[in-house]
Amino acid sequence: MLATPTRTPGVPPQGEGWLHEVKWDGVRALAETRDGTLILRNRNEGEITVAYPEVAAGAVGLPDGLLLDGELIALNDDGIPSFHAIAHRMHVRNPARAAQWSRERPVTFVAFDLLRVGDEDLTRLPLAERRRRLEEVDLDRPHWQLSEQHDDGEALAAFTREAGLEGVISKRAESAYLPGARSTDWVKTPHRTELVAVIGGWIPETGDDKRLGAVWLGHPADEATFETAPVLYPLGRAGSGLSHAEKDALLQVLRTTERPTPPFDPAPPQDPTARRTHWVEPLLCVQVRYLNVTPDGVLRQPVLLRLRPDVTPLEAATVDLSVGS
Repeated sequence: MLATPTRTPGVPPQGEGWLHEVKWDGVRALAETRDGTLILRNRNEGEITVAYPEVAAGAVGLPDGLLLDGELIALNDDGIPSFHAIAHRMHVRNPARAAQWSRERPVTFVAFDLLRVGDEDLTRLPLAERRRRLEEVDLDRPHWQLSEQHDDGEALAAFTREAGLEGVISKRAESAYLPGARSTDWVKTPHRTELVAVIGGWIPETGDDKRLGAVWLGHPADEATFETAPVLYPLGRAGSGLSHAEKDALLQVLRTTERPTPPFDPAPPQDPTARRTHWVEPLLCVQVRYLNVTPDGVLRQPVLLRLRPDVTPLEAATVDLSVGS
């Protein structure tokens, strides 16, 4: 079930009948217990269990037949849930690599809904009743957490904004769970967030091949091997934010680092935009503000804030974002 944007930017819905939770900056997932094991699936229904062995280990002892909706989150160096802190694990399928990441930057499954218990489908029950049933499940275990609910959405929005969290999700207490639907019974109030990304290509302006229109963004797909195998996981492309002078100066540098193939894995689809792209070595970093992230890890509504010549690609995930602001 998906949420719609709040009508008033930055302000959650008010009044009785609403329950409010933190909007976690992580990876949405369904968790199912079956035959004594845990199965994790992403929003596209692909199985991702192998990428998060610590979450699977923490589920040992949960009763079979549970289906939970929640968010996989990782904390950045400031102790704040951050998509950038978990993004490198989204596509890990090597068990040894996943085990190493689980030790270096562990992940927690934050549960916020219970959809099934055994053969009993709970999706048509009101949220308040599903929540009561969820609280009966023993989630006091390593790498598992129950998402807290609050009555005052405005106060939670102020707190999450001050704490640097992604935002607030507000849900009607009487709402059923509508799989795959984007409903006004769930409303999201996001706060824009920032990260430092690595430039992997540039796209000319439409009608003027000598001007920079946008850049492709990414982050190291595998930090452990980036220096010998510099490959980026794609975050999408961005074109707004920099002045014409800044774009011209950036383009002069990018032209000196061009390469024939994209430095991304997976490579961007071969649409007209990609075919017009000049790929570059992943050397330059840029600070980006974005609204939120798609299930595939692409930034929504990204804006280029400033170039970060002081940051190397390997430092991008942990750099101080306040520098230069």
